[in-house]
Amino acid sequence: MGNQQSTVSQDPKSLYDKALICQEKNDDGQALFYYNQFLTQIRSIDGTSQDIDQLQYDSFLNMCNIYKRQYNLIKANLLLNNALQMANKLQQKDKISQCLDSRGEIKRLQGDYDNALLDHNKSLEIKLKLHENEELGVSISYCNIGNVYSDQGKYDDAVRMYEKSLKIKLSALGDNHPSI
Repeated sequence: MGNQQSTVSQDPKSLYDKALICQEKNDDGQALFYYNQFLTQIRSIDGTSQDIDQLQYDSFLNMCNIYKRQYNLIKANLLLNNALQMANKLQQKDKISQCLDSRGEIKRLQGDYDNALLDHNKSLEIKLKLHENEELGVSISYCNIGNVYSDQGKYDDAVRMYEKSLKIKLSALGDNHPSI
């Protein structure tokens, strides 16, 4: 897990920032260490604020994504439930839809395709209400649905979803963007 220094007296936000830097460098062990330190310090603070709640949400979801990449789906799901609880507390539909996408991805990785599709479609429905059809998040939902169809062997349906996703990306980013 690398050099883990004592973080007891550090500002919680600096711990969060260190976690992000480690995550960007794919140093998952250090990122998890700093996220956990951040969450531990936050619990010891009296009262909460929307900013702290936002950072907690982001920490839970980022930790979920690390564990999901590592195929530790039990831990990923536990952290996702914490993120979803924070998203509901914040009453932010875009964060709820992100959680639904993550839960759908976990279910897809577990082979639970029907429930994965339910979560991805719920997420898509929220995004369409918030952003219509012009937001990159909508593109991600179509791609996620396509991934489920592909895993199910429903290749025509998968291609249809990938084409919808690509159309939105091209409209939003242009032909020359590196993610196209």
